[in-house]
Formats: sequence, structure tokens, C-alpha cells
Amino acid sequence: MSASPAFSIAAVPRAARAALQWRLLLLWALWMLVPTLIMALPAWHLLSSSLDYSVHAAALARALDMTAVSDLLEVHGRHQAVFTQAGGIALGVTLLISALLSGMVATAARAPQAPGFTALTRGGMAYYAPMLRMLAWGAVPLGAAFMAGISAVDAASAYAGEVVTTSEAALPMMLAQALMVLLIGLVTASLDAGRAFLAHDQRQRSALVAWWSGCRLLARHPLAALGTYIVISLAGLGLAGLLSLLRVNTAGVGVLGFTGALLLTQAAVVTIGWMRSARLFALIDLVRARAA
Repeated sequence: MSASPAFSIAAVPRAARAALQWRLLLLWALWMLVPTLIMALPAWHLLSSSLDYSVHAAALARALDMTAVSDLLEVHGRHQAVFTQAGGIALGVTLLISALLSGMVATAARAPQAPGFTALTRGGMAYYAPMLRMLAWGAVPLGAAFMAGISAVDAASAYAGEVVTTSEAALPMMLAQALMVLLIGLVTASLDAGRAFLAHDQRQRSALVAWWSGCRLLARHPLAALGTYIVISLAGLGLAGLLSLLRVNTAGVGVLGFTGALLLTQAAVVTIGWMRSARLFALIDLVRARAA
């Protein structure tokens, strides 16, 4: 029986550096443009048809006043079905692309050196079927975690209706919300651990078996697995949040403004791609250390 790998903070920068492969991140950004465009086209058409011929078009391009916002919301309400359909299609496309990108990350993690575009694409297609099955299976534990969290929140809400003061209800509600986040986070980590087993052993094609192996990995080596996972997640989400905040406060007016806003948006997307890649790299390293 192999010794339990211990958590080491050195695993974080190692995985972070390994995931900084410009070809992988560029493919991530390009593929994620597809669902973005699907969502953006209806919004672009709405803004174009409503504002292009306004005498205040130049001013509205910089900031929308309340009258313009009210008019746009009214038009949006009349075309709600179009936006709902576009959102559903974009979500489905995102999930399908996610399996391909996971396969590319697995290919990059297994390669002795940074693979090129062709190798990444071929590897993504080779891993596509098992990664897609893992994605489909993930709906089951994620749904169970979500329902358990909702039950806890409902119980906290019921308790809040019985107590006298707001302070008495605040703690149970915070604990219920924290439980939901914890459960969903653990399930997400277990699914990524399952992907690590799929990447480590190409003969493994069963998503369910790989996921169960990932669950056992988290149970046997919680510090080594979850320690790096949490640190990388916090770093990635923090940086992506900062970039998103900068984007919100950047007016995309003019060539420079539009370019800056676009670059900030894509930088946030790439950061999420780097975070997901680094987490998978770290888990694959742990699987290798456990198998050695």
C-alpha cells in the first residue's frame, strides 16, 4: 500500500505553472467565444434596433439613462422567448465544449512537453466521449448536493419564521448556505478527481468507475487533494472577479475602450480556464504519486 501523499504548498505553483500553456489557454478562449456569441447576438440585435437611429446614440453609447433602460426592458419583455432560447442553446453548447476542453487539459497534463494545437485537438477528441459521460453523470451528484442544500435553506427559513429576533435566524441561514456551497464544492472536486483518473489511465472509459475512484482519492488524501484544489480555486476566482470588476467599470466606447473591454473579458475567461486546468493538473499529479 502506497504512503499517503501529504499536502504541500509547492504543489500549487507547480500546477499553476504547468497550466500556463499559451496554446491551451488560447484554444480555451476561442472555443468559449462560441456560446458567448450565441448569447450576444440577440442582445446586439436588441440594442442595434432600439438605439442605432436615436438622436442621442453617442451619449447612450457611453451611459444609458433611466428612460433608455425602461424602453430596453420593455422591448426585452416582448422578445423574452428569444433570449430564453438563446440562453438554453448557449448553455448546451458550453457543456458540449467543456468536455472537449477537459480532454485537451488531460492531453496537456499527460504530454512530456507542451503539446501543439494539433495534438491538443486530437487529444481533446480522443478524451471527448469519457469526459462527456463524466459531465452527464455529474448532474446526478450535483443535483443531489443542490437538493440537500435547498432542504437545509428551507429548514433555516422555517426556523427563521419561528424565532423572535433577526439575529437568531441569521446564523442558521448562514450555516445552511455554507452547507450548500460545501456540498457543491465537494461534488465538483470529486468530478475533477474522476477526470484525473480518466486522464491518468486511457484504458479507463467508465465515468462512474472513475468518479468513484476520485471520491476514494478525496477520502483517503483529503489534505493533499482538497488543499491544492481550494488554494487554486480561490486564486483563480479572485483574479477572475477582479478582472470582471475592472470590465464593469470600463466604458467600451471608441476603439481603445472597446479593445480594452474585450481584452478584460477574455482575460477573465482565460483565468477561469487556467484555474480549471491547474486544478486538474494538480489532481493528476496526485493520482500519479498515489499509483507510484
